[in-house]
Amino acid sequence: MKQRIFLAFRIREEEIVSELEAIQKKLQNLNGKAHITWSKSRAFHVTLEFIGEIDESEVEKVKEITLNIANKYHKFKCWLDRLDGFPNQTHAKIINMRVEEEGRIVESLQKDLVFALKENKLVKEVEPWKAHITLGRNAGEHRVLGFDTISFEKKIFEVSAIEVIKSDIRFGGGNYTVLGSYELKNN
Repeated sequence: MKQRIFLAFRIREEEIVSELEAIQKKLQNLNGKAHITWSKSRAFHVTLEFIGEIDESEVEKVKEITLNIANKYHKFKCWLDRLDGFPNQTHAKIINMRVEEEGRIVESLQKDLVFALKENKLVKEVEPWKAHITLGRNAGEHRVLGFDTISFEKKIFEVSAIEVIKSDIRFGGGNYTVLGSYELKNN
């Protein structure tokens, strides 16, 4: 049986979740007529790689790869950086919060994961990647307002684990199940 899989860091700190919820509310107030499906706060995460539909045996290989990469990295800190849109702010289909970190650790970790997954034929195409938290998806043609006007605190949070997550798509958003959580080393 196929499973829809991605790798991510979940946002666990309540202070960060509250800040992201406040930003969503500000965006909702500015974009009342837009057809935006907002991400649920319990599902906030930074996606490292979307793998897609794979067999259960391949899920076990993904877990093994994730454990090996997690064992090579120490816990680190990230912070909320800026609001952004994909493919761009003018025609934003995905509304997101960009995430930054010291020393480009996330970028290095993500590249190591993708390289190992590609080497094991678990991903085919490698898309350009930027660390972000998805806040909402714009299904309509309305221009999203607030990217340059909404202020927020650039709060810092710790990344301590990589998770293998199964995504079941349902009306109103995805339902996520953590299949494996792999702790990064202590500093």
